[in-house]
Amino acid sequence: MIAFTAESPSANPQFSPVDGINPSVPSQVLASPTQLTPPSRLIRTYDFPQQLIPLDGGKTLLRLRAPLRLAVDRITLEFDVENWGIRMRCDDVHELPRQIARRFLHLFSRADARVLSNQEQADWLKILDQVDYTQFSVERAAPHYVEGTLLKKRPLTVEWHDGVVEHLPASHSPVFFPLDEGDRFSAFAKLGKDNEVYSIERLALIPA
Repeated sequence: MIAFTAESPSANPQFSPVDGINPSVPSQVLASPTQLTPPSRLIRTYDFPQQLIPLDGGKTLLRLRAPLRLAVDRITLEFDVENWGIRMRCDDVHELPRQIARRFLHLFSRADARVLSNQEQADWLKILDQVDYTQFSVERAAPHYVEGTLLKKRPLTVEWHDGVVEHLPASHSPVFFPLDEGDRFSAFAKLGKDNEVYSIERLALIPA
């Protein structure tokens, strides 16, 4: 807005007989510009529905506990991923799963090397609250070498080399398909949250 500053005219203005100019009107009018306030940015928040982010070619999944919140700036057509330190153009939203995986692995690697900055440490703690880190650790862990004896196929029962007898889920039965009851075997197994066998592979017979 531009405001003009002028003196108030007299109640009964008298015009000069010489030049016909009203002496109550200043010869110079000054404009005092008011600083314009930029329009506020319109921010809209949306949920990103994908909650399974593939890692290691899909062998490991990063499981999000809830949909990610995207704050979209309708002026710049960019969005921020809440608590993830990711900013992208709306046109590139199809790239978001890859950027989530990249950001997670970046902070995971720096945390493992104990070189997180203060800001990265704060971001990492927020991210850990949003993912199933325990399941990620189980799936990512390297398999352990194990030996045992197949006691029964139904229900699937094995005795490990330390004498512990364990009933395995039927989902592991296909791995033991070539074996007879009483066969000794070696394999590589991943252990789950309570040391149960999460997966078993590369099974081989141990000669009697």
